[in-house]
Amino acid sequence: MFTSAIYRASVSKRCFSISVPRANLISDLYVKELKAFKPTPISAASAESATKPWKAPVAAKIPALEAEGADALAEYDSAPVEVLDASADGSVVAEYKPDDWFVFEEEEEVAHH
Repeated sequence: MFTSAIYRASVSKRCFSISVPRANLISDLYVKELKAFKPTPISAASAESATKPWKAPVAAKIPALEAEGADALAEYDSAPVEVLDASADGSVVAEYKPDDWFVFEEEEEVAHH
């Protein structure tokens, strides 16, 4: 019974750390300048000179293709699709394939000696 009282006393002991507060010169200077700041009231004239007067936006223009009418659109739809083929000197120009989007060629790894 005597040992359990000593054990309880050692477990329930509180420790306080007392240290001298250190002065932070930067934060003290910042707080001092904040307290010393006195904003000047804004007058109506200074507020008016700082803003631009509002004006209505310009009306949107009709795109040129739509202004030509339905005949120009029908002509565009009936135009043949341009496809790249082999050139006259025999070199092959890359063809467009819809499945080739975002396909990256793998780079060959250089053998390390």
